[in-house]
Amino acid sequence: MRCVYFGNRGGGDPGIGLLWTLDTLEKGKDVVMIDPFDLPNDVRGASVGCLGAPIVLTEKPPSSNVLKKAFTELSRYLDDELEIVIPFEAGGVNSTVAYAIAGELDIPVVDADGMNRAFPELHQTSWVANGSHASPAVSVDDRGNLTIIDTKEDDIRAERIARHAAMTYGGISWKASYPLTGQEVKDKSIIHSQSIAWEIGKAVMDARKSHADPIEEIIKKLKETRDVDSYRVFNGKIIDIHRNFGGEATTGFSAGKVIMEGVGDYKGQIAEIDFQNEWLRLKVDDETLCLPPDLITILDNETGEPIRTDIMKYGYRGSILLIPAQERMRTQKGLDSFGPSYFGYEEEYESVEEIMTRKERDE
Repeated sequence: MRCVYFGNRGGGDPGIGLLWTLDTLEKGKDVVMIDPFDLPNDVRGASVGCLGAPIVLTEKPPSSNVLKKAFTELSRYLDDELEIVIPFEAGGVNSTVAYAIAGELDIPVVDADGMNRAFPELHQTSWVANGSHASPAVSVDDRGNLTIIDTKEDDIRAERIARHAAMTYGGISWKASYPLTGQEVKDKSIIHSQSIAWEIGKAVMDARKSHADPIEEIIKKLKETRDVDSYRVFNGKIIDIHRNFGGEATTGFSAGKVIMEGVGDYKGQIAEIDFQNEWLRLKVDDETLCLPPDLITILDNETGEPIRTDIMKYGYRGSILLIPAQERMRTQKGLDSFGPSYFGYEEEYESVEEIMTRKERDE
């Protein structure tokens, strides 16, 4: 369950993929992870995952063959053997299902992913940000309906077709996409994201056993594994949730805003976090502290457990931690695809490091 820390608290319930992976292991299958730098340059693979509203996913979990069908049908359409599985995200269900399908197909899963977080749309990846493409792709539903998407280099059109298919399927679909070579995986993926997430998960478990502060341990482990500073900027409780009910069925997104009231050192302050499946923008007392693609997560102070956007509740208490996006997500093409302007914000992107440095200087 270590992938929860990079999900930006969207991406659906990782427990679904965990249960599927455990079932795969109980069948006597092995799940083998390979270092991306050990891949031959000409080997070919693809990413797998679900697309749609996370809240629908909890009501419509997949049957065991949906991703296997998507993956094998993509291989057939390409007329080429796909020999590796590449996790789509480092968060939520789309991280953990990659392990299950790799085990089912007896092929390796790569220690990498396409964003080092979760994002709501198909084209919002480091692969697109660095010149690769989402299609051809295959989308299936739990009844076996299948859609082949081939929009060449038009990644936004691929997203729109895939989302329309998911809505037609009832709000969720399962897809295989991003046929990539080993060279593309090395040059354009977020390398070693899976093992880094694993190390963070272990740090949290160790903190619980020793009664240490799990959030401080996450901060230390991020510095150790990624050499980045992350920022604990708020502590409070949820006092209001504005959710766009109906969006799950019509657009495939769970969207809205959560309001938190500060406690302790933050008493008297108000935090507002926008979300579209995942957390997008944080403002504290009307001052913007984080913009996409940088990561926002709300963590329980005692356990370090994050809260997902699809299950958050009034009264939940926790700290807000901000984590810098990986540099391969910060290209100009990337910011055009998933930066502030793409989500309708008029603010120009400013990295969380720059915001925090300026805030400390002003104080």
